[in-house]
Amino acid sequence: MVDSFLRKIKDAIVGSEDENPAASEDEDNYGHPPGSGQFGNVRPASEDPYGDPADKQFGNVRPASEDPHGDPADEQFGNVRPASEDPYGDPADEEVI
Repeated sequence: MVDSFLRKIKDAIVGSEDENPAASEDEDNYGHPPGSGQFGNVRPASEDPYGDPADKQFGNVRPASEDPHGDPADEQFGNVRPASEDPYGDPADEEVI
């Protein structure tokens, strides 16, 4: 009696097992096959037959690593040492009391 009562409450909240069969591995959360739906035919940008639009507008831009003037931060902050060379160590290593 209690078992059927609890089952009815569960079915009212989450639906019965007949209404809610477990989705198979061949379906998404909504019961559709993988790759279907509103955006199922979308291809990655790397496969765009027209290429990258930025190449047309900014085709002569070189990467920062090839800048002939170097890194501007080196001129302004040339004496900054990396954190790994900090003579006082890592403050996070200190124990908080």
